[in-house]
Amino acid sequence: MKKTLVILCALFLSSVTAWAALSQKYADWPNGPAGYLMTQQEHAAYKQLTTDEQAQQFIDLFWAKRDPNLSTRVNEFKVDFEARVAAADKMFAEKGVRGAMTDRGKVFILMGPPANRGKESLEKFLTSLYGPGRQDTRPALAGADVSTVMFGIAFNRAKGVAEVWLYNRDQIPPAVHIPKRFKTVMFAFFDTEGNGHFELQRRIRDAKWAMQCLSAVPQKDLVHPELTKMPVYPLLPGTTAATPTQLAWLSINPAPWPQGATAGVSPGVEEANIYPAWAFIILPAKVAPADTIVGRLTGPGGKVLGTFQKTVTGLETQSGRLYEVAVPAPAGTSTLELALAAQGSPVAVRKLTVTMENIPSGATYITPMVAGQQVIDVKKFVAGTPFIYGGHHVVPRPDGHFAYTDNLSYFCLIVNPGLNSSGRPDVKMRLKLYFGKQVISNAPYRSLQLSKVEDNVYMFGSQLPLSIMPKGGTYTLKTTVKDFVKNVSRTTMIPIILPPKKK
Repeated sequence: MKKTLVILCALFLSSVTAWAALSQKYADWPNGPAGYLMTQQEHAAYKQLTTDEQAQQFIDLFWAKRDPNLSTRVNEFKVDFEARVAAADKMFAEKGVRGAMTDRGKVFILMGPPANRGKESLEKFLTSLYGPGRQDTRPALAGADVSTVMFGIAFNRAKGVAEVWLYNRDQIPPAVHIPKRFKTVMFAFFDTEGNGHFELQRRIRDAKWAMQCLSAVPQKDLVHPELTKMPVYPLLPGTTAATPTQLAWLSINPAPWPQGATAGVSPGVEEANIYPAWAFIILPAKVAPADTIVGRLTGPGGKVLGTFQKTVTGLETQSGRLYEVAVPAPAGTSTLELALAAQGSPVAVRKLTVTMENIPSGATYITPMVAGQQVIDVKKFVAGTPFIYGGHHVVPRPDGHFAYTDNLSYFCLIVNPGLNSSGRPDVKMRLKLYFGKQVISNAPYRSLQLSKVEDNVYMFGSQLPLSIMPKGGTYTLKTTVKDFVKNVSRTTMIPIILPPKKK
């Protein structure tokens, strides 16, 4: 007997130890709203996890199994679920309990909004549910605050409330076969004391169909039960993930890089509150045109955030053939590896450091100035296309090498600018020109004429004729753009390298 008891204690302690190995965040996860979706097998599997890393892998796969479209990075199911949780927290909070963890919150999260929702006194509801001819009412106590028992349910006759939700047949999980006579399934919540605490009724007439619905939802939402590892998502919309062969191009040592090729990356704007990284590679005309671009984005700690492969043709420019991509890079510093290939062979491979700011939603934001010599007019503006500012597509030249006959063109975007008393942005810019470390020109702030390119997004562009430069050498144009309403500014240093002037 003692030996058996010791063995049972050991098994119990080992189970507790395994569970306790998880941090509080992961140990509590099944007890939150996501737990409503877990199948019995998933509950059992989660209890066997011993590390936070295992738990996070389980959670990632848990959501992937419910993702209706595994070819995109956005999990529409998870987005909708989180929206329901937020709505439940807001609508159904009870004293000391968050809304998502109440009975009404649970049903709302699992079943969605009901087709019909109403309230009435509990006495009236029970009478209509069971019929006026069937009374099972015990005598009430005297006084205004009375207690009653009807059909086995004790409640305050003066304050008891029933809240009733009705779901149509098209809202019912397919696995639940309700009788043909029912056009709806009823969920009844009773507040027996009138204190705002509603409990879902599981034993009243016809409640079994509601219970079957709740039991069927977790299995219904499990659209990829066979999934055993996380899918590889393409980094860019409309593309596919890079193959192992293509990713191997990124590790070639030495990496192929044609003489005269240039590359760079800069923060961009797709629309207000969406800020991708704009990256480009320009190949000299003598290099065979690329037909494929491959990329891999790696975040802090070496975690791969995504890969992609995309068919490209490039754009003929005065500097060579231009290839561009807009990458959804996170805030902070990440690494973007790009490879251009022609007929299955890499012709150019580059590794770029991407630095993106954490920009709060609705905040005023000014992009760094992007400079180049050639600007191509755009007939059709597409928001978010790299290095397009309204109707102007600038060909970046980050190395700063120009000729005296060039005009230096520079552009930026201003998002959510502040508006002055006249309802217009009040944005100004000042310029400072250096030759080496010497300041040779220092212009004060001047007002800018901005062009609106879409809602809450404006652009500015200007030119500097380089023929005015007195001699060859290394110059730096310092631009500072400032929103004088929101007191937000951006300074960009633009290199200008000119050859010696011919005598």
